[in-house]
Amino acid sequence: MASASQEPSKKCWNCFVRLPLEVTQCYSCRKKVGDINEHGIARKPLDWLGYTLAIGSMSAFVYYIWWLFLHYNK
Repeated sequence: MASASQEPSKKCWNCFVRLPLEVTQCYSCRKKVGDINEHGIARKPLDWLGYTLAIGSMSAFVYYIWWLFLHYNK
């Protein structure tokens, strides 16, 4: 149980260091942290750039396989 002298905090999802609630980047591991969940651990924010690059790479690979094997020259 937290005493009255302790301020509310959250834990980094990567290294579990206690952080103030307003912090958006962990000062220990330099990972981005989001809002807290019901257990007091900060949520990991979505990596939109990573997801976009993965979808683009998979699409390019599927197109290449189609072009290599299924493409008919008339």
